[in-house]
Amino acid sequence: MTLSKSQSCYIGRFAPSPTGPLHLGSLLAAMASYCDAISNQGKWLVRIEDLDPPREIKGAGQQILTTLNQLGFEFNQNTLLQSQRQQSYDDAINQLKSLSALYYCSCSRNQLKGITIEQHKCRNNTHQPSQPHSIKLKVPDKTLSFMDKIQGIYSKNLLKDCGDFVIKRNDGLYSYQLAVVVDDAYQGVSHIVRGTDLIDSTPWQIYLQSLLNLEQPIYAHIPILVNSDNQKLSKQTFAKSIDNEDPLSILLTAYTYLNQQPFQKRPVNIQQFWRHAIEHWNINKVTKVNEFKV
Repeated sequence: MTLSKSQSCYIGRFAPSPTGPLHLGSLLAAMASYCDAISNQGKWLVRIEDLDPPREIKGAGQQILTTLNQLGFEFNQNTLLQSQRQQSYDDAINQLKSLSALYYCSCSRNQLKGITIEQHKCRNNTHQPSQPHSIKLKVPDKTLSFMDKIQGIYSKNLLKDCGDFVIKRNDGLYSYQLAVVVDDAYQGVSHIVRGTDLIDSTPWQIYLQSLLNLEQPIYAHIPILVNSDNQKLSKQTFAKSIDNEDPLSILLTAYTYLNQQPFQKRPVNIQQFWRHAIEHWNINKVTKVNEFKV
């Protein structure tokens, strides 16, 4: 069989933050991205996004990797850690500075309440202030659109709908928006399958890719799981961690949310589960909604 370019060059990824153990919501994203990559004869990478030490739990990164192994995910065990990539982020910031795309902001959130972007006095601040400050990227009045493989065409005006965004925080930590763009390019990621809670960040990331001359991946955003209070299922909303004692049952639970071809009978082991899930994977069957109720 001859592979298409999208198949032969397919590199997908799952990039959890080590703020707690793997839970059902994050498993859903992992399963969708894994099935899409492997069914397209691609590679699937795992990256630990450990850029926010105050929110991280010691040992959570390794715990996530162990759980993925126990659930039968196959991936390169030389996992990329964002905490080891700081020089690359600084290089990207310097590149953006050379384009006059950044400014320094020492305003608090309260100071920014009630003012428009155009009224923000820091937008023209190209000199580094002595007081604590963040580094922000100035966006243009430009509409950016992309085709999401699940949600369809998604359009936002960068200035009116998205606004300027932080590249480096006032505590010295690098932002998610910058790190994810730099690292996806570094790892050659061609396809990103993740939750709809991140779809609003995609225009920012595509704009960053254009400034840094990086190739734009293909995006697909799956519905996220929410609890009875309409809160995203996460560590912060006390989502239960995966029960490693019965991995097959939790895999089947996640699989039902993805609306894929049902099993005629329960698989006898996780190897049989993955054979069916990958063989019958069809991203077009994933429901086009923003969220699922747990």
